[in-house]
Amino acid sequence: MAFSELSRPWSARGHSNPRGGLLLCHGFTGSPQSLRPWAEDHADRGWAVELPLLPGHATTWQDLTTYRWQDWYEQVRAAAIELSDAFGPIAVGGLSMGGALTLALGEDPELRGRLAALVAVNPGLTLTPVAGVAGLLAPVLPTVAGIGSDVALDGVTEEAYDRTPLRAVAQLHRLFRSTRRNLSDVTAPLLLATSSRDHTVPPSDSDLVAAGVSGSVERLALPRSYHLAPLDHDAQRLFEASARFLEQHVPRRTGEAR
Repeated sequence: MAFSELSRPWSARGHSNPRGGLLLCHGFTGSPQSLRPWAEDHADRGWAVELPLLPGHATTWQDLTTYRWQDWYEQVRAAAIELSDAFGPIAVGGLSMGGALTLALGEDPELRGRLAALVAVNPGLTLTPVAGVAGLLAPVLPTVAGIGSDVALDGVTEEAYDRTPLRAVAQLHRLFRSTRRNLSDVTAPLLLATSSRDHTVPPSDSDLVAAGVSGSVERLALPRSYHLAPLDHDAQRLFEASARFLEQHVPRRTGEAR
């Protein structure tokens, strides 16, 4: 599909006295477009927001096959460090694979002290068994159907690839496996938002997250939304909960006005 300007990286740091830093991570085969409403909402509330474009996304599915999961992780890790250098302890949020990346950042011992709060929306941690051999299947079956636009709200479309490359699925599987294995290293407070009718990631993945992390967990139900909750009926419910959670857990910088 054609990608619009909404799929480009997005940043909002124009506040004279920002409340703090927020990094948002989009999902697999998608783009920043899926999180723009969340980013814009929190920027309007005074947060300095970074919403990067992950390598291999919003170009072509062929391009996505040239990257490893570590490339996606290093992109958001570098963004987290840069944002923390500017604003002190920050918040990180993500959707789907972006939720897994958010948790992976929370597991990183070198980022401890830099991450004050995490928000994971329908985070992925598991795939079907065939994902484990996706790399072997890729030479004979390069792609399968796309996974974008799982939205209940009429008229809303996600800007995402219409085909899913199996080489990239193999990398996604490795990211999920690594993140799942180290969940107990997540100690930052976590807001865990879950759609009960998700056709992309099983809601049980959120239960795995809640059971596996070591930090405090607040659960948020998204009963009227499918997978892409930031674009769906429960978007405002999510944004209000996220804003309240960040206000509660991200420390104010010295000298910042209330």
